[in-house]
Amino acid sequence: MATAVALAPALAACPSAQSAAAAAPASSIAADPSAATGPSGAAPLIIEEITPQAVGTRSTVRVTGRITNTTERPLSEVTVRFRYSTMPFTSRSDLAAYAEGDGGEPRTFGPTITLEEDLAPGASAEYELKVPAEDLGLGGFGVYPLTVDAVDGAGSRVGVQHTFLPYAAQSRDVDPLRIAWVWPLMDQPQRIDDDTFVDDGLAEDVATDGRLSRLLWAGVQTGDVRQAGRPDEPDAEPSAAPTPSDDAVPITWAVDPALLDDVERLTAEGGYQVLPDPDTAGSDVSADALVDREASTDAQAWLTQARTVLGNEDAHLIATPYADADLPALLAADLGKDAEAALTLGDETIERALGRTADPDYAWPAAGVMNDPTRDLLAEHGATNFLLSDAAMPAQAHVTHTPTGAAPLALPDDENGTALLTDSRLTRALDTDSWAPGAATLAQQRFVAETALIAAEQPGGDRTLVVTPPRDWDPSPELAQSLLEATDSLAWLDPVALGEVEADSDAADERRGLTFPDRGTGSLVTGGHLDELQAVRRDIRLFNSVLTENDDPFRPAVLRVESAAWRDESQIARARERLATAVEETTALVRVMPGEPVTLASKSGTLGILVANDLPDHSVTVRLSIFSENSERLSVDDERETFEIGPGGKTTVYVPLSARVNGRTVLHMSVHNADGEPISAQETLTPVNVTGMGTTALLISGAAALVLVVALAPRALRKWARRRAEQAGDAPGAETGAASGDSAAAGDDAEPAEYHAATIIVTGRDAARGRMQQNGSGPSGEWQSGPADSTGDATTGRTDAGGPGEPVGADSDQGRTDGDAADGPRT
Repeated sequence: MATAVALAPALAACPSAQSAAAAAPASSIAADPSAATGPSGAAPLIIEEITPQAVGTRSTVRVTGRITNTTERPLSEVTVRFRYSTMPFTSRSDLAAYAEGDGGEPRTFGPTITLEEDLAPGASAEYELKVPAEDLGLGGFGVYPLTVDAVDGAGSRVGVQHTFLPYAAQSRDVDPLRIAWVWPLMDQPQRIDDDTFVDDGLAEDVATDGRLSRLLWAGVQTGDVRQAGRPDEPDAEPSAAPTPSDDAVPITWAVDPALLDDVERLTAEGGYQVLPDPDTAGSDVSADALVDREASTDAQAWLTQARTVLGNEDAHLIATPYADADLPALLAADLGKDAEAALTLGDETIERALGRTADPDYAWPAAGVMNDPTRDLLAEHGATNFLLSDAAMPAQAHVTHTPTGAAPLALPDDENGTALLTDSRLTRALDTDSWAPGAATLAQQRFVAETALIAAEQPGGDRTLVVTPPRDWDPSPELAQSLLEATDSLAWLDPVALGEVEADSDAADERRGLTFPDRGTGSLVTGGHLDELQAVRRDIRLFNSVLTENDDPFRPAVLRVESAAWRDESQIARARERLATAVEETTALVRVMPGEPVTLASKSGTLGILVANDLPDHSVTVRLSIFSENSERLSVDDERETFEIGPGGKTTVYVPLSARVNGRTVLHMSVHNADGEPISAQETLTPVNVTGMGTTALLISGAAALVLVVALAPRALRKWARRRAEQAGDAPGAETGAASGDSAAAGDDAEPAEYHAATIIVTGRDAARGRMQQNGSGPSGEWQSGPADSTGDATTGRTDAGGPGEPVGADSDQGRTDGDAADGPRT
């Protein structure tokens, strides 16, 4: 006899219902407007539990959940109904259509309940529907549709959920399916260059209640979900080292080495940086501005736990290429070196991070698809077992059941391999939101139904089912734990380790050969993205060309940008731009240091140029390139040998300069590699002022100086004789001698022909003052005032030249001090 129980409705709005997201995919709710979600976003009807998962002949089916009034009017006489069909699904396609709400409604009614009170807007009430399995009239082993809906007194639908009722009667007649789980610890790349993260997503994922922490603990199967609460309800701290239970379902851990690399970087002393959120950053925040973060203690704790679990040699561990690189796209773009690097770097990273190697016999290409060149590359690196989507080797048209997940695969050199084909329908079924109220129950029931129907398709067959959740899987703790428990408890499933799965030669007839879909891996690593990376690759090549040890420090960053895991066009473009900036900034650390302007006061000279290597970890071998902006004025010898600079070091390069013409020019200096290529567009500019004389100018100046000395020597001798005569003024004939001496001096001054040939050009109003400084008039070179009668004529020492720039020495008295005049006083 069917029974139904309804608890009294809550008269106030239920907080949990108000804050919950839709309990099931929108497509599973009927199109009736009364069944739509209300303003609060709460689902009108949810299923919280179905027991048992697989109904036996003596079972009592129990369905519990909650009904919520999401309308703006009270609902009266609300009835919750249990509806099912006595006819099981005959195909997985029908099951999928029903799950999406596209199938017909079951017409058989089971237990129903009517709420005792009206349901106010926002209010909710719990319900429970129970019925013995024997009262349902179900047939043999199979999967039956089950619908739970609610209608009001007027017959309008309030809400609906579609789920499944697996019936396990006569399941002993069914050969169990071998089922192998692959448990992914993966994500899209979180870093761009070595120090910059896209956002804070990875730090959140490795926190106590983060996605990666939950997956790690769920895979260990400790039965303890304290540390795996809802994202907004963190629970108790996990223990440092989870210990798996003895009866745990065997799983294969699948890890992206780049994820371990990224988590390690979160723990580095000194912290790290993240790009600002473009949606929340203010208009005054540059898109290139970086936000500093401290080293993550959560990341260190997660890494310790991962090393305990994954570092155990008993754990089966496989790895993707580094950053889950899109190998088919790279090979098609003639980037085989990148594809090779993704495999070798992945192996090195696993060994460094976990202290062990991943199983080299297993390969999991991006999206589970590969073409022949990808297969050959993976085989060269030791792979013989390939984890692929069933789309990579589709079932033959005549096959009406789900083929086994292990099929033979031909390898190069007539070697035999195994294709481990995952069930894509199961993967999609697991890729649902399991965090909303009731969502985990629906996802769990879908998994049970799918596996039951696969087993029922060919009851006497010997088949293997390979289950791989999505790479970025985010199950609720309840779902992750219940899936593994169901794997262990359901009668039609036999859990096995992936390493125990072998190819069935008979399966070759059921599947087509290796097929690469037209869409490729479906990733964003397309021709356009790779074309955009070409400029960055060129800059990286130039930077690498000066590294002494032939290192390639940007290779991991390039592989991260080439990952097949990117899902957002704007995000991958932002990552690409940031990588270009990082390469430019790093290359700029190898530079010519700026110096002061240079004055060259001779025909030639040597200029010392300081070249710095501010890279902290790499030595460089470079050559200095230098050229003059005006080679006619100043020439430079640009033929120089390469030289090495250690990390953080500097060296001075001495460059000979040759001047031809006086004037100003600019030297352009940059760092080149050994092949003469500039490693960047960065140049250091140094102004040079050439003031030295050329050969001809020096000869003329020398000759003029010689003439001046010859012209002035007699005068100097006469002056010396006159002074001697003045000192002996009391001697007889002194006055006469002085007069005759003065007369002779005046006579000599009247013939300045040679003196005029060595003219000094003086410009401006300081001409006289400059002439006096040369002749030593005044103690500090200032003009000394003479008697009133000595001004305004030749004896005052002024020049007769009236304007600026006129030559000095136009008459016989020019160029002398005042004391040189015949009758003028000495100053």
